[in-house]
Amino acid sequence: MTDQESQTPAQEPVEPEAETGAANEVDNDLTQLYDQVQSAIDERDQLKDQLLRTMADFQNFRKRVLDEKKQLEERAIERFVVSLLPVLDNFERGMASVEAGADPASVIEGVRAIERQFRSVLDTQKVVRIKSVGEPFDPDQHEALATVSSEEHPEDTVVDEIEAGYKIGERVIRPARVRVTKRP
Repeated sequence: MTDQESQTPAQEPVEPEAETGAANEVDNDLTQLYDQVQSAIDERDQLKDQLLRTMADFQNFRKRVLDEKKQLEERAIERFVVSLLPVLDNFERGMASVEAGADPASVIEGVRAIERQFRSVLDTQKVVRIKSVGEPFDPDQHEALATVSSEEHPEDTVVDEIEAGYKIGERVIRPARVRVTKRP
């Protein structure tokens, strides 16, 4: 016997039945792994389909909400315009009476009536004029267009209103444009 033969372990012959059993076990393991992979692929496909449907539903919801918001805005504007139309009608009648040569005193009274009607419409919409003259300057409600020197009023007091400001509730929709005092 050579040195090489003595060092190599002798291989035992493999019986065909043992080899078949091991192959069947490997085949079963592979089949189980294949089934698990296929199950994972199916689950992934279901989740992907569900995600795509959810995204489509969300996009449709978003479009629907935007459409509803637009309709609500249009209805709000419509209600406001409808409340202003009688004021416009009276204004047009007043202009027609001026063109027909109406008495100046009656025209003035008509214009005052139209102003009262217009203010009434603003009141129903909760639009309130911002108090300015004599009030302390408030940058949240006033826009200072000029300063004037004054010794009779405290500094930063509104002494003149150039253009009225308005708010709805506590939200300023247009600040009052004013002149404010400064010490000389």
